[in-house]
Amino acid sequence: MSERPSVSCGEVSTDSSEGKTHKLDSDKSALCQKLPEIEKRKEVKEETEEEEERRVYEYTSGEDDDYVWPDGKRRRTREEWALYYKQIKESEGFDVDPSPDTFEFGLTALTNFEDESLIKCAKRAIEHFNEENNTSHEFVKIEKTTCIVAAGCSYNITFLAKDYKVDVEARAQTFQAKVWHGLCGEISVSFCRLKPVPS
Repeated sequence: MSERPSVSCGEVSTDSSEGKTHKLDSDKSALCQKLPEIEKRKEVKEETEEEEERRVYEYTSGEDDDYVWPDGKRRRTREEWALYYKQIKESEGFDVDPSPDTFEFGLTALTNFEDESLIKCAKRAIEHFNEENNTSHEFVKIEKTTCIVAAGCSYNITFLAKDYKVDVEARAQTFQAKVWHGLCGEISVSFCRLKPVPS
């Protein structure tokens, strides 16, 4: 019984004495010819994914960069998008500049810190922190908030709180919390922490 020949992309057997071996050789030959194309597609896909990560923003319409709606709202410029994504990345979404004159949705910096539901979220967040750390901090005031609409509002809240039981004169500490406020008023705290010190 003859041994089946070993075939690599470098050399393809042309022995046609066995029909099955010839078909296998043909299939391998076709595959070997497609390998560079497959590798190229893989490289293109990887480059595309890398480009997506680097991409700041590309308009999906052919309208001009300075397009303005009748109510005065406008699109962000490419520079504004670059800063927006940079701030989100560097601050985990907590420190993003307000863009009151633009109409794009997404993570938005709020400016009204007296909103009742927002204050409830901050107070629930510090309760969560106290429960986890056996402390007794009390909410003082909100400093910054970003929000994205998600079956309610998902807030990134930066706020001040004091632990009066430890020291009445203690300086307020800065906290960060990620809190979801549902449409029916339910509140869920993902986490609450002391604001990390910049490295």
